[in-house]
Amino acid sequence: MNLVGVLARDRPDGVSLAELTRVSGRPKASVRRVLVALVAEGYVEQDPDTACYRLGLQAGVLGELAGHRAGDLSEVSTDSLIRIADASTDTTFLTVRHGSYGVCTRRQEGPGPIRNYALAVGDRHPLGVGAGSLAVLSALSDENVEAVLTATATTRSHYPGFDDETLRNLVRRSRQAGYALNDGRVIAGSWALGVAVHDAAGRPVAALSVASIAERFDPERRDELAALLQTEAETIHAALTRSQESRPARGQP
Repeated sequence: MNLVGVLARDRPDGVSLAELTRVSGRPKASVRRVLVALVAEGYVEQDPDTACYRLGLQAGVLGELAGHRAGDLSEVSTDSLIRIADASTDTTFLTVRHGSYGVCTRRQEGPGPIRNYALAVGDRHPLGVGAGSLAVLSALSDENVEAVLTATATTRSHYPGFDDETLRNLVRRSRQAGYALNDGRVIAGSWALGVAVHDAAGRPVAALSVASIAERFDPERRDELAALLQTEAETIHAALTRSQESRPARGQP
């Protein structure tokens, strides 16, 4: 279902069975059986004209429910993303931690002429791949960093230049700088800077990042962007803390 959602994201007609089979690496018959089951339950729908697949109504319902259950992160980050995009004039992202991975959940275009398309809503990468994802990884304890590296070892084999030792060095660099910098490591020419967002308990649950071209990331501007992102990350943390404190205790009315 996740694969259908990502591949059909920008395709109104949906994604074909052939492409789903190719990307998943699973047998065509197996992919078809899964799709038939998802269609039957309403999580996926098939276009009657193109025979392609896209997310169905039930998937949308689950998304709404998940948004409410996840708390206020998406809601409280909206104003921060807009302020960052307006101030930087560049593209701004919210990356949320999902286990050992980071998922882009929000994207806000700035008013400037440069658009960065290296990361889109729904994209999922191992923690450490990309500025926001690296910011989250760097905010974890050394023990948890090692656990993430172990959990994502197989997946990272498809990401050249993101071996264990390189990521350890990037974590050290990020901690020293106070921000994570993706200096064109994922896509050449695409740079980004990110800082972690902590929840009410102080856990790194997400990251804010700004992406553009290398020329817009000279040392002076990096410091300016880092300060901007850190201010908004603290704003979100404070909002999450207030939200948590305002909730009734479990078992209380």
